[in-house]
Amino acid sequence: MKSFTFLLVSLSIFGNCIAQVKWDVKAGLNYSNVIAKDGDGSSASTSPVPGIYLGFGLGVPLSNQFSIQSSLVYAKRGFKAPESSPIGWGKGFDARVSYLELPVSLRYSPKIGPGRLLVAAGPYLGYGTGGTWHTDEAAAIGDILIGNKGDVKFQDDASYGDYGTYVYGKPWDYGAHISIGYSLVDRYTLSFGLQQGIADLQSRWADYQPDRTLRNRAMSVTIGYSF
Repeated sequence: MKSFTFLLVSLSIFGNCIAQVKWDVKAGLNYSNVIAKDGDGSSASTSPVPGIYLGFGLGVPLSNQFSIQSSLVYAKRGFKAPESSPIGWGKGFDARVSYLELPVSLRYSPKIGPGRLLVAAGPYLGYGTGGTWHTDEAAAIGDILIGNKGDVKFQDDASYGDYGTYVYGKPWDYGAHISIGYSLVDRYTLSFGLQQGIADLQSRWADYQPDRTLRNRAMSVTIGYSF
């Protein structure tokens, strides 16, 4: 009898938690870049590129003003290198890549006016799936021209791969993100976010680890709908 009562209470609590979960979809635009530094600390000259940002997630309320938020995000990222640099081939190097990301955050949402202010922060985990690159002029490896476009791949070891393939870096990324936004009638949201990679994505070359670092950075603007 006690076991049956415990089961009923557990199911009731679980059902109540599920009933309070809010799902959401979001879409928007993000601008991403990389921070690339040599061993002496000097940074390569890069500029951000735009890309789409699509997410589907859920929110678990902890109280009237606090909740845990998590999403599965598909984001287009990358960077431009206007001049030749250690992270690019040739002038006008442009890399566009795709990431699957899982951000988790603690969100504070006090009532302000007709809606709620949304302030959130937390960690994220990402995985690079691939992409493409191109340059303004034909690129070369040594004295061999390889054209002005090709595929981008993510590998821990950059010493192997298809001819003309650019290794962006290690596939796994992680870091921190913050966002601020506003919600109307607890359904429609507009948010601005910043994301900073902590993981060093610089791939090794066989047994050699280059003396430089590579980290992602992005900002985004999204609109969302909760249900």
